Amino acid sequence: MRRVAQFILLAGGLFFFGSLTWAQSVRGSLGIFQLGYLNAPQAGMAAQSFAPDWFPRLNDHFVYSGAEGWFRMNRIMLGVSASALNARTVSARQTRLQRVGGLGQIKAGYVLFDNRRWLLYSAIGQGFSSAMVTLQQPDNDPITWMLSSHTTDFSIQIQKRFAAKNSPKTNKIRGLWMGLRLGYLASAKSALWQTIPDASPPVIKPAYALNGFYATLTLGGGRFQYKTP
Repeated sequence: MRRVAQFILLAGGLFFFGSLTWAQSVRGSLGIFQLGYLNAPQAGMAAQSFAPDWFPRLNDHFVYSGAEGWFRMNRIMLGVSASALNARTVSARQTRLQRVGGLGQIKAGYVLFDNRRWLLYSAIGQGFSSAMVTLQQPDNDPITWMLSSHTTDFSIQIQKRFAAKNSPKTNKIRGLWMGLRLGYLASAKSALWQTIPDASPPVIKPAYALNGFYATLTLGGGRFQYKTP
């Protein structure tokens, strides 16, 4: 929580000073959905610890999906995001194992290029993540283990504006934005797994950190107003 508070102060400072250092004034907002792929090394090995010895090998591949909202002031962008991770469910001998995860972050971004049709910006996010493993065996109730940790996100994103609607008199633009995001998730390693719903620590506690590169396609809408002093 302390790291997140420090990040909020830093982002606020960048937001303030960034609004003073660009010759062109820009205000606006952007909301996007994203869908793509995350490779999370050691995720399969950690989940394998909760499965029977004979269970098929688990991989490190996840579908990455989520939504973000951004507010822009000149070159500085501030946003919030919520994302979900889903791995393929594996079943064998009437035993079923499911893996999911979640991310919630606040983000600060910096616009690297903007010509009102293309938008390129980098971003860093701070927040929390959770990894969950659910095991269903014959004649037993499902058991879910959850691991929570602090997570940092580094990314770069390019957006192209389609279905544009311009207002020359007020220098306002709005439209549909499509793009590509490349990034990396970094989490603190932990072995503090908890059993849901009783929150008791399990006997098996593999150390794991949700790290990995991801790539997503994005789609959303935005509106910006440009003013030249």
